[in-house]
Amino acid sequence: DMVIQNGPTSMFYACPKYRPENREADERGCNNRLSMEDFTKMLEHIHGIIVEAEMNDERIQLTNYTWKNTKGTVFKVIATNGKKMTISVLNKRAMSQ
Repeated sequence: DMVIQNGPTSMFYACPKYRPENREADERGCNNRLSMEDFTKMLEHIHGIIVEAEMNDERIQLTNYTWKNTKGTVFKVIATNGKKMTISVLNKRAMSQ
């Protein structure tokens, strides 16, 4: 689960092991992160799909639905139960640092 972090100019979501104080001295950090702007765009993307399906009176199953944003971050719907959706986020650019 990603957690909200305070950055120098804005807040963002990151792996719990993003900050050195949250890991062992010899443990490698996790650079996976997502800006609040990209988080909002992720929600808007999913919302658009759901609204379009509802307007067409369609039932959709989003589990395993995958997409990539313009920055190359890969999103995948891992699970959905009607009230909660779990989405995997892989920021390949951040992870390569």
